[in-house]
Amino acid sequence: MNIYDIAKKAGVSPATVSRVLNNKDNVKDSTRNKVLQVIEGAAYKPSTVARNLSFGESRNIAFLVPDIENPFFSKILHGISDCALENDYNVFMYGTDENLEREHKILNNLQKGMICGLIITPVSDIDIETLEKLKNFEEDGIPVILIDRDIQGYEFDGVFSNDIQGACNAVECLIQSGHRKIAIITGPNTSKPGKDRCLGYKNALKKHNIELNNNYIVSGGFKEQLSYLAMEKLMNLSDPPTAIFSCNNMTTLGCLRYMKDHHLKLGEHLSMVCVDKIEELEYGNIYLTSVTRPVYEMGYEAMKILNYRFNNNKDLNSPNRIVHRCFVNPSLEIKGSEKMGFPLNASVNSSQ
Repeated sequence: MNIYDIAKKAGVSPATVSRVLNNKDNVKDSTRNKVLQVIEGAAYKPSTVARNLSFGESRNIAFLVPDIENPFFSKILHGISDCALENDYNVFMYGTDENLEREHKILNNLQKGMICGLIITPVSDIDIETLEKLKNFEEDGIPVILIDRDIQGYEFDGVFSNDIQGACNAVECLIQSGHRKIAIITGPNTSKPGKDRCLGYKNALKKHNIELNNNYIVSGGFKEQLSYLAMEKLMNLSDPPTAIFSCNNMTTLGCLRYMKDHHLKLGEHLSMVCVDKIEELEYGNIYLTSVTRPVYEMGYEAMKILNYRFNNNKDLNSPNRIVHRCFVNPSLEIKGSEKMGFPLNASVNSSQ
């Protein structure tokens, strides 16, 4: 029995059945009881997704990420999904591939579809078109939550990390291990985390009176292949770096692939500190000192803020709207890869 059969048997419209299923208030008690009796008699189990799409009373949430292959976003999705499931919402993930045109197209398609909320890691922090589309969602009563990356021009709710301080701590760790020739492989120049991590890198050098060498600043675009090419550029310098600060997971994978292809040993030929731990690397005895963040918790918190907006939707366009923005402080997990002469397959299990 489907929702139309229930409506016919109860003598009501399919829309009324939908309102009953979604616990809406605008249904008479006598009508609600009639519909519930039919449902109980038929042992009806509604398809949540189908119900939402059919009647516009959506419990579907879109999650847009710049790289679906990056394990960082998988962990965020885990946190979002757990919190969403606890509150009976569905989460659909979309990959923008760090491409603005693709991001715009997905947002356009979502506007035509039926979602009740949007969580997004925007490609760029300065793109006006994405900004306007996100503002349009909120004007239509669909809350928008930013995660990991901010966007200029409007204060959306969001969950972020202190990337400047995290990067500064990472580079200081390399400096304290004796390095002076430290390179950074950054993200896109439109990405706020990429820019903030580069700023943290510069702050650490300045703090320790190390002259900035612009040849040691190379973009890897948060992409594995581009980071591989960035490594090639750095290692072909007449005075190559002795240490690399890798700005995200995919960058780290590109660096390690280059090192493997060119027979460079971590801790013997080159040292490295990275942003975000890749736990799977340790299965292959590769232990990297990393800037770590409570990634699962960031996702869970983003969904908590979104759920708050669902329950207080009248606040969304209010001039007195209180913006909910959560900032987490990263920590540095020391594994020894910041040192020269440290064996590849050894681990120091400490953190600071």
